[in-house]
Amino acid sequence: MKYIGNKANLLQFLEHSLREANVAMTGTFADLFSGTTSVAQHFKRLNFSVIANDFMTYSYALQKAFIENNELPNFERIRSQIELGERLTTVDAVFEFLNSLEPTEGYVYHNFGDQGRFGRRYFTADNAGRIDSIRETIKGWEMSGWINSSEFYYLLAALIDAADHVANMSGTYGAYLKIWRPTALKRISLRLKDVIDNGQANRANLRKAEEIIGEISGDVLYLDPPYNSRQYASNFHVLESIAVWDKQDLKGVTGLRDYSHQKSDFCSKSLALGALERIVTSAKFGYIALSYNNEGLISHNEITKLFGEFGNVKCFETEYRRFRTERDHAKRQYKDVGDRTREYLFVLEVVGRS
Repeated sequence: MKYIGNKANLLQFLEHSLREANVAMTGTFADLFSGTTSVAQHFKRLNFSVIANDFMTYSYALQKAFIENNELPNFERIRSQIELGERLTTVDAVFEFLNSLEPTEGYVYHNFGDQGRFGRRYFTADNAGRIDSIRETIKGWEMSGWINSSEFYYLLAALIDAADHVANMSGTYGAYLKIWRPTALKRISLRLKDVIDNGQANRANLRKAEEIIGEISGDVLYLDPPYNSRQYASNFHVLESIAVWDKQDLKGVTGLRDYSHQKSDFCSKSLALGALERIVTSAKFGYIALSYNNEGLISHNEITKLFGEFGNVKCFETEYRRFRTERDHAKRQYKDVGDRTREYLFVLEVVGRS
């Protein structure tokens, strides 16, 4: 997925830094801002028992699919409801069935499709209609009891990923493009993805970090909060609408949801440091690791001072390409100068807290 702050390209840096800080690679690892779950999946692969969390529903679907699940769902109950093609497993057959559904003019078609009532060009009419058909089908299967919770979220995660792949936007859903990206013109297709089996009891959560922190404990607490004023709820509202499926009346040119309950204090200059302090103060973990960068709302010195009140602090850094909403093309070439930031990992060894 295209995602603000995605750490997929920094996983080795994160792991290496923790090892350099003498953090034991075992025990319970909590990721309170899971997003796409790339970090949670990496540490699940290292056999940590993972507690994942985010307050965005699309992230929760990804957590349920790839963090809680230790194996591919088998879709046993639906076996009698769809025809299995020759040599197809039940999982393959479910994906083939959903990918073959005809488009319908439903919620996504009208709210996010170019031929819909509002003319928003996030998806072609065909892809928007197919998203509607798939989403309604898996909802119907869940309500009928033909699929269980694990199977439902696995299919929902696959749909979210597939929709993002063909979305006509450059980096976030804060705006759609006036011209069609080549990928957006391709037909949407759910793709089978493997699930990591680490033999642990891993958990998914749909909470604010400040709310869940007092209820969990473990060995490593990883924090990757927003660095700047861009709220995730408004920048990824299309995926949230598909995930929640409450069919809200949407507002404005881009079809925004009501996200008043999903605003993060970390996106406010005046509130971010206080939000971080509340989490660190309440945390019951041996180590706390914070990803941040040199352009964040909280300064390097403020983080170092706060962490220093609770134990021993080390800071690791690497150069990283700044998140941007489009790639180089014939009419837009990014300059090398100013296109990179310093990515930090602050590692706190908590001292004197039982």
